[in-house]
Amino acid sequence: MASKKMGDIIINSSNSISSETSKYYTNGKETNGIDFTCLEKGLLLFIYVYGASESVLAKEMLFWDHRFCVDMITTGKCSKPSNQCRFEHQTSYRQTDLCPKWYTNSRCTFGDKCEDSHRLEGVPNENRYIRTETDAHVFTLLRFIRDFAVHYIESANLNQQELYKDVLVVMVHLVDALSRKNPGSIEHLHLFLEESAMHRMIPKENFLSELEKPFSVPQVFFDLHLNYSAAWYRPTGNKRDVNFNALSPALVTYFNRIFVEYYLGRLKSRGAKPAWS
Repeated sequence: MASKKMGDIIINSSNSISSETSKYYTNGKETNGIDFTCLEKGLLLFIYVYGASESVLAKEMLFWDHRFCVDMITTGKCSKPSNQCRFEHQTSYRQTDLCPKWYTNSRCTFGDKCEDSHRLEGVPNENRYIRTETDAHVFTLLRFIRDFAVHYIESANLNQQELYKDVLVVMVHLVDALSRKNPGSIEHLHLFLEESAMHRMIPKENFLSELEKPFSVPQVFFDLHLNYSAAWYRPTGNKRDVNFNALSPALVTYFNRIFVEYYLGRLKSRGAKPAWS
């Protein structure tokens, strides 16, 4: 599979192994009705899920968002007091060979010739749930969906239909990875997402097969500084493969509880049945 490397991020130019949004629909006619209303049920879900998890997981994301002081990581000391340094000091993580420029700016002019490391070799002891880069990618996507729900401006993007389809399939993967479910079932997707939108997708057997593959997510969904008043989305933009089936068990268990709480508090009283036994 052809790809190019940018820092520690692999941008794929081929989807020979991973799945993509178009694979979830059999033909274009079925997607003509995908509009913002198809997203609303899922957006409300992820506003709740992000709010319920932010206080715990945002602290663990400081490491993955490169917001710790690189001097504290490499030497255990910083020339500035913690209240004067613009980066966080409270971490047990140490990596003496970490490239300061790469960690601080996500790029280094020396590239592959740099004598220091352009990757994080471990994980802080205090990180209980977000233990891998994949865990961090998934929480970043959860954060994006929440921000999209709050800040999205419809008139700023010309490719609305393609954007809605991408957002919907990302929500499908997040629900499938993080909610409780019965093996071999997609009832949990119908429970938490708009059912009419789910009916426009491929049959169950094909659906389950696609969910087993890594999924090519639009790279822009990982941008923490999106300007929602600008035209920020392009269907042909770079993609990043995420394996939603490779999450840390502790993270999945943590979110299982939040999804059950959401069901009990928001859906059960409306007559919805649980999608798990």
